Amino acid sequence: MLKNWARIILHALRKLLPHRVKEGLRPILARGLKKIEKMLRPEQADSVFACASLKIQSAVKTSITHVSVVIPTKNAGPLFAEVMERIRAQQSCCPVTITIVDSGSTDDTVVIAQKSGANVVSIDPTQFNHGLTRNLAIENTSGEIVVLLTQDAVPGDAQLIRNLVKVFDDPLVAGVYGRQVPRPEADVLTRRNLNRWLTGRMKPEVSFISDLSSYCSMTPYERYQFCNFDNVCSAIRRSVWKEIPFQANEFAEDLDWSKRVLEAGWKIAYEPTAFVVHSHDRSVSYEYKRTYLCHRKLYNLFRFRVARSWVELTFFVVIPSIWWDWTYAAKHETDFRKCLYLWIKAPIFNSAIAYARYSGAKDEKLLRERKIEGV
Repeated sequence: MLKNWARIILHALRKLLPHRVKEGLRPILARGLKKIEKMLRPEQADSVFACASLKIQSAVKTSITHVSVVIPTKNAGPLFAEVMERIRAQQSCCPVTITIVDSGSTDDTVVIAQKSGANVVSIDPTQFNHGLTRNLAIENTSGEIVVLLTQDAVPGDAQLIRNLVKVFDDPLVAGVYGRQVPRPEADVLTRRNLNRWLTGRMKPEVSFISDLSSYCSMTPYERYQFCNFDNVCSAIRRSVWKEIPFQANEFAEDLDWSKRVLEAGWKIAYEPTAFVVHSHDRSVSYEYKRTYLCHRKLYNLFRFRVARSWVELTFFVVIPSIWWDWTYAAKHETDFRKCLYLWIKAPIFNSAIAYARYSGAKDEKLLRERKIEGV
């Protein structure tokens, strides 16, 4: 119970105090906050990585003569035409070919792909799997570098592929992922959330396990951030993929792959100059399913969970999230109707998402089977 209240107090200090006040109090509170954070640090028994030995890769730089673009599709809609057009307009340093693996589209997705010169691999919708379907697509390509996009990720400029590929000048880089920019019609909360997340950063970064003890001492959340990877916009080295292919995954095949690659001694990079325009205005029910699967996988990979009890979930996650959305919308949304909509949505959305995070991790911990479809 003491830890629960310590978490609540720490979170309240961070979220509710004005920035200037926090800056003024920083020297005074620094020691106390560090002690609280140390107390809250999960025990290393939660770790799912066996800290035995670190594999050192001895990579040799090779030339890149061909880039393959892979996109899984199903009823991609009219936006897909813009995606294909932007890919064809890329000013790449070498030839680019496109392969889509389609899961039974009934709209013009396949026609649009074929008109753009893409190779189309068709599969039955029941065969789709986030990891294995991407493996199938990659098997039907030949580029030394494979760019992975989703069907609604619009290349932000003509330099996307070039900016992804340049990172592979480092022969130890196995994969790189790019920045995601909200769509113009995205609401203020969607924009805030995407810009503040790992795929919204403006500074490039490289993850590499140079010190095994440091990696093993990370909290679950720190290790999650360290291993982050996103196939909305990414590129991977074919030679590494042959050694470490994607695994069968209902969700987060990219994060699963990145973790295994890093633990095998390779590097994962983030490159913000490579960016796509990509965001969603999904229903609460869809976001619940997606978040449940995500946090089930996060517990499986890192033993990460946002709360360990209902008290912690309510006071540490739900209430602060609702309050943050309310105050942010009131300050940044000038349209009264849109602001009112966001105010009404915030309690419903944040409560549902918080429960999805909590139940996903808990079900994975208890090995409860639960079928989630439509994600």
